[in-house]
Amino acid sequence: MIEVSIEFKNTQQLYGNYLPFVTSGAVFFLCEDPVELGQAIKASVMLPDDLEATEFEGPVVWVNPNGAQGGRPIGFAVALGEEQIKLRTEIENLLGLKLNGTEVTSTM
Repeated sequence: MIEVSIEFKNTQQLYGNYLPFVTSGAVFFLCEDPVELGQAIKASVMLPDDLEATEFEGPVVWVNPNGAQGGRPIGFAVALGEEQIKLRTEIENLLGLKLNGTEVTSTM
């Protein structure tokens, strides 16, 4: 199983790597390892100002291949499950009104 981790230094970086349009939310990870949609991934996320990371497992729900449109980075997004409601809530509270923003992200 592929293991990935990310530490967000600020909310702008978090905004660029969070997928609010996925039902339970998802987090994008920079990674060149080949993955397939639905593949299980072990992930670790450290939010700004957190003292420890949150670890979870979830399926790949988005893939940016090499040469992705708009020069977007190579990587994939892992869905947050119902068990990660606390993490999703923390992310969405940190992002607040940015969730409705139109700035370019790693995925769209």
